[in-house]
Amino acid sequence: MDPRLVFWTGALALMGGVVACAALGIARRRRGEMRGHRSAMLAAASLVGLFLLSYLLKVAFLGHEEISTWSEGERMTLWIHEACVAVMLGSGAMGGWRAWRLRRTRNATLDPRDPVAPVRLARWHRRAGWTATVAAGAGWLTALLVLVGMYRRAGLL
Repeated sequence: MDPRLVFWTGALALMGGVVACAALGIARRRRGEMRGHRSAMLAAASLVGLFLLSYLLKVAFLGHEEISTWSEGERMTLWIHEACVAVMLGSGAMGGWRAWRLRRTRNATLDPRDPVAPVRLARWHRRAGWTATVAAGAGWLTALLVLVGMYRRAGLL
C-alpha cells in the first residue's frame, strides 16, 4: 500500500482522537470536573501538535499529494477540510489563550475564595472551545471523504 495512504489513514484516526478528547472535555466541564476538562482539552491539543509534527515529516520524506489528478469535487472537499482545520486551529488557540487567563478564577478552580472570571472572558472561552470542537468534527468528516477518494483512486475501493 502507498505510504501516503497509510499516513492519511493514521491521520484520520488521530483526528478522531482529537474530536473524542474535545467531546470528553466538554462532558467533564458540564459535570464540574475542571481537572478532567483541562486534561482532555490538553490531550486534544497535544494530538493536534503530534499531527502537525508528523505532517512536516511526511512532507519531508513522502512529499505532497498530486491533487491535479483529483476531480474538482475532490479538490473542493479538500479545501473545505483545510478550512475546517484552520478554524479548529484558530479557535482552539483562542480558547487555550482564554483558558490560560481563566486559570486562577472561580470558573476554573471552583473555589469560592477565588475571584469570578469576567463574563466576557468566560463567554469567549466557551465559544472558542465550541467552535474548535465543531470544526474538528467537520474536519474529521471531510477528512474521511478525502481519504475515501484517495482509496478509490488507488483502486482499493
